[in-house]
Amino acid sequence: MTRLVGYTRAVTPGAGTAADAAQLTLAGAGRVFTDDGSAGATKRPGLRECLEFVEAGDTVVVTSAAMLAPTAAQFLTAVSGLVGRGVGFRSLSEPALSTGTDMDPASVFVALESLRRRLSSLQTRAGMAAAASNGRRPGRPTVMTPERVAMALELRDLGRPVTHIARVLGVSANAVQRALASHEGMAANER
Repeated sequence: MTRLVGYTRAVTPGAGTAADAAQLTLAGAGRVFTDDGSAGATKRPGLRECLEFVEAGDTVVVTSAAMLAPTAAQFLTAVSGLVGRGVGFRSLSEPALSTGTDMDPASVFVALESLRRRLSSLQTRAGMAAAASNGRRPGRPTVMTPERVAMALELRDLGRPVTHIARVLGVSANAVQRALASHEGMAANER
């Protein structure tokens, strides 16, 4: 008898897996293995346990193919390994990537490209979350130093327009507007 065995992982530390696990259970998975976001791409004990648990005739089911591997190449390797053991694969959100489907090559290519984009997005979000947890903000550093912000506030209080302030400080008007808005937002939070 074919068993459906689910696997999911949290993409970032602190993200939960309960919703995905529930979705896999509704899809018929008798057992669901999970990894939290603290497990790196190479250290996923839940996936390792899942792969040890499945036997020939079983099918590994995931909500998205992105849960199985961090890159499209690793995904293809993982699915090939499953198929080589007689284990099927099913993705709820990308049925064209499921084994045993009669999809044309163009559909498979489109699904793989969609998977590649989703993996890239997940990696970017995970990197941004890691940077934020280390106290760093992603993106370009601001040109508005504390000294420039103080000067901008003084010039604004004197009634100077933003374009004049920007010219004096040697920055863009948008940079001045963002800095002033941010300063006013912080001042409002302190009240």
